[in-house]
Amino acid sequence: MKKERPILFPEFENSVSGDKIKEEENHDIRPGHRFKIGKPSNRYFQYIHTSLNFNEHNIKGLKDMLGLQGLEVMVTSILMMTNGVSYAVLMRNDKKQFLDNTLKIYAETEKSLRTKELIR
Repeated sequence: MKKERPILFPEFENSVSGDKIKEEENHDIRPGHRFKIGKPSNRYFQYIHTSLNFNEHNIKGLKDMLGLQGLEVMVTSILMMTNGVSYAVLMRNDKKQFLDNTLKIYAETEKSLRTKELIR
């Protein structure tokens, strides 16, 4: 009689199949869609940035971004990086600045939606 392979973490395998469906939905982000900035997934926002130059980020800038919770934003464009990660360029609906002379912020599309840093 042939033995069946045991499933070590059945709850993990079920969640993986559910995540694949959500990732397909996340690709539906297009310019003009409106979102709301939600709560940070950690102490600070992990997937929403003021710049794509990650060497310039500092703690003061991350603390300042905590004040952006609840703002309504609009996707102006989508950037596809060479490593396959896509970033949404976000602007405020009222065309005002976010922080110190910052008109646009960048959000990693799939991860920011999954962690609810961006809310539809």
